[in-house]
Amino acid sequence: MPANKKYLLRTRLGRTSKILAATIGSFLSTASFHVALLFFFDKSKVLATALYSIFISWVLLMLMVYYVKRPWVSWAVLVFILFLSVFAIYLGKTP
Repeated sequence: MPANKKYLLRTRLGRTSKILAATIGSFLSTASFHVALLFFFDKSKVLATALYSIFISWVLLMLMVYYVKRPWVSWAVLVFILFLSVFAIYLGKTP
């Protein structure tokens, strides 16, 4: 049974943007968040739990991308998480 046309994106750019946001954007924001956690908590505990939590948070962010209707909103959320993580890494590295 084909999908209802009103729920599909009309342009190829929108579909490509959602696919890239779901795969690459969500993985980058998840990985940078876990790297930021390494600067503030015990490294061995973070690495032990990161094996599972990276996969779970990556899947949750992928679902968020497809739940949001507009691709630019999902990109904005992912870039916001990425910038917060990079800022936390910066704060963790400075003495």
